[in-house]
Amino acid sequence: MKSSGDALSPVLEVESEQHALVSFLRRNRADSREGDSAAGAAGARSRISLRQLWEASDVSAHDLADEVALRYRLPRLSLNDLMQTRALCASFSARFLRDAAVFPYEGADGVQRLAMADPGEHAVLRAVAIELGDAPEIVVASFDDIAAALGQRIGETGAVEGSAVSNAAVEETVENLRDLASGAPVVRALDELLEKAIDLRASDIHIEPTRDALVVRFRIDGLLRPVAAPSDIIPHALISRIKIVSGLNIAERRLPQDGAARLKVARLDVDIRVATMPTQHGESVVLRLLARDRSLVDVSKLGFSSADERKVRRAIEFPHGMIIITGPTGSGKTTTLATMLSMLNTPSRKILTIEDPIEYEIPGVNQSQVKPSIGLTFATAMRAF
Repeated sequence: MKSSGDALSPVLEVESEQHALVSFLRRNRADSREGDSAAGAAGARSRISLRQLWEASDVSAHDLADEVALRYRLPRLSLNDLMQTRALCASFSARFLRDAAVFPYEGADGVQRLAMADPGEHAVLRAVAIELGDAPEIVVASFDDIAAALGQRIGETGAVEGSAVSNAAVEETVENLRDLASGAPVVRALDELLEKAIDLRASDIHIEPTRDALVVRFRIDGLLRPVAAPSDIIPHALISRIKIVSGLNIAERRLPQDGAARLKVARLDVDIRVATMPTQHGESVVLRLLARDRSLVDVSKLGFSSADERKVRRAIEFPHGMIIITGPTGSGKTTTLATMLSMLNTPSRKILTIEDPIEYEIPGVNQSQVKPSIGLTFATAMRAF
C-alpha cells in the first residue's frame, strides 16, 4: 500500500493485510468468546473493526501498531514523533478525530500526513482528503498514541483549540476519558501494577508523569524504589483509571483530589487511599495500600528491647500525658499505636481516635476518619473529644 495519493484508490491491496491482522489478533485474544463475538459483529458489516478486535485481545497498542505498519508497509510513528509536528486538527471535530483514531498533521517538510491506527478505513481517508484539499500521506501510530496526541492538541475541554467551549464538548471529553480508561490494556496494567506492589510488600505506589515517560516508584521498607512502568499505556489513561476506581472526578486535572477504593488484589482485600496533584506534565498520583486483613501484633513482637517494652507498658497506663511516635513512612508508627490502643482497650474505657487513614479496625474503639471537605480535621476532632 502506498502512502500518498494511491491511498484513496478504490483498488487497494488491503484484503490480505486485513485478514493477516485479524488472524494476528485472534491468536492473541483475551477471551475466545469475546473475540469471536467481536469478529462476528464486525463481520456483519462491510469490513472488520480493527479496534474492536484489538480491545478483545491481549495485544498491546504498541505491538498492534508495529504489526499494522509491517503489513501495510507504512512508516511507524511514536507519540513523541506526533507531538513534534504541527497538528491540522482545527478543520475537524473532536468526535470525528477520536472515533476515527486519526491525527492529521504537517511534517517539517511541509507535507500533509495522516497518522492512522487502522489504514484500512478508506471512508475516513476520503473524508480527510476532502477537508484538507488533497490526499495526505499515510503513516501508522497506535490507538493509544493517537488518543494521547489528540488529548494534548485538542485540549482538555474536548473542543478544538481556539473554538468555544460547550457543555456537550466537556461531556464528550469526559466520556472519551472514561472509555479510554476502561479499555482492557489499561485495566490490566493497573491490576498488574497493584499485584506487583502487593507481592513486594510496598506501602505506596507513586506514579509521576514526565515530559516523555511515566515514572513509577514503590515505597518498600520506607524507601522509594523505581520499578518498570506499564509499557504502551497512555499516562493520562492510567491515571484516569485510578481516578475512576477511587471515585474521583476524571475531568478535574487542575486541583488536587483525594479518594479511596476497596479492591481485591491477588486474592487479598485491599483498601487504597488515592491522592492526586497537578504538575507541569500532568497529574502525579500516590496510592497508599492498606491490606484489610492486617492483624494487630503483640507488643512483644514490635522489636522493643526488654527495658523499652517495660517503659512502654508503664507509660500507657498513666491516665494523662502524651506519647509521640515518629519515623519515616513504613517504619511501623501506625502498627505501634494500634498495638498500644489494643492494650488499653477494655470494657471500662472509652477510646476515641482521629486518623487519616484508618489502617487498623479495632473492635470497641471509636475510630474517626479525617474529612477536610466537610471540616472534620485533626484540630476540630481534638476539640470535640
